[in-house]
Amino acid sequence: MILIGLGVHSIFEGIATGAEESLTDASLLFLAIILHKGAAALSLAIALQKSFPDRDCYVIGLMTLFASFTPLGIVIGILIRSTDEIMEIVFSCLAAGTFIYIACSEVIIEEFSLPRDKGLKLLFFMLGIAIIISLLFLPG
Repeated sequence: MILIGLGVHSIFEGIATGAEESLTDASLLFLAIILHKGAAALSLAIALQKSFPDRDCYVIGLMTLFASFTPLGIVIGILIRSTDEIMEIVFSCLAAGTFIYIACSEVIIEEFSLPRDKGLKLLFFMLGIAIIISLLFLPG
């Protein structure tokens, strides 16, 4: 389930990036993707390894599939690029929404259900929220 959610998210973020008319805006979206893709890939790899502990080739195949979703989305975005700004907004919102959904329904629930290091997990969770909120105060 997490592969499907993160895969859909990756396709939408790729579409939003590929549909950008401005190189500056596309670069900013690309930077945002790079900054969180490692964490998403690591979470997915851990979840897959837990689900398929004796099937390393299968896990590698699924991770390769996951890695192809964002470039696929970028190609789709380039192909459907238009002058309509609403298209970029819709796909950016879909990308953000799927990421929040997966984080809230899969990753956070699973992490906080484990009894180990709950205080430390809460600290980093709150730190992450504070960092995201601080982005509101950036000029631009």
